[in-house]
Amino acid sequence: MSVIAFLQDAVVAAQQTRGPLLDLAQVFTLLFVVMGPPLKTPAVYYARMQVFDAGTRRALAWKTFVLATVAVLIGGFLGLALQRNWQISIEAMLITGGLIFLLVSLRTVLEQYAAAEPPRATAEGTVPAKPRVPSAFELAVPMIVTPYGLAGLIILLASSHDTERTVGIVAMLLLVMVMHLLAMLFAGPVMRAIGPLPFKLFGTIIGSLTVALSIQMLILGITGLLPAP
Repeated sequence: MSVIAFLQDAVVAAQQTRGPLLDLAQVFTLLFVVMGPPLKTPAVYYARMQVFDAGTRRALAWKTFVLATVAVLIGGFLGLALQRNWQISIEAMLITGGLIFLLVSLRTVLEQYAAAEPPRATAEGTVPAKPRVPSAFELAVPMIVTPYGLAGLIILLASSHDTERTVGIVAMLLLVMVMHLLAMLFAGPVMRAIGPLPFKLFGTIIGSLTVALSIQMLILGITGLLPAP
């Protein structure tokens, strides 16, 4: 079943106030797509951290994993509480998530056509400045925790009607977070073994598909607001 079908089933389930139609494997697939995804993490993390020693990279990977996991759980349940308190519909969440997803996806696709900045020349005899170690927050957002990912998580939680289902969603989310951790811990060996080309190719493919996915989310949200024939 496609990601679009996942979202459509979630909307139908919420509209009919029944149990969700997505099984946990499908929930995992949806979260895998909108949180990151982990297949992009090795290239992004390696590009930011390759100038630092192995100990720094490993320690920051764990900090980023913990921060991202805590942030996405708090953001998901806080967003769910606000969604219910403000009586925001699933359709409105789909439109909001789709709009943000569209803007980010377009930027990802178009930036590969931007001219590369020429390297900055350093004055002769000067010592290059030591690079600053990025914070865990700078790496977690938006490499892992994305606005449209949080919107997808809130939609899943909003369509859950029992504790067992909610625990299952959280378990699938934690599995995706662990995949991000492994991608960061092994970013160096992976990039040295296969190089950046497969990740660039994957980024081009996934970038084009996410633009279409974001538009489909907008369509689902808008059609969900229309009266049933």
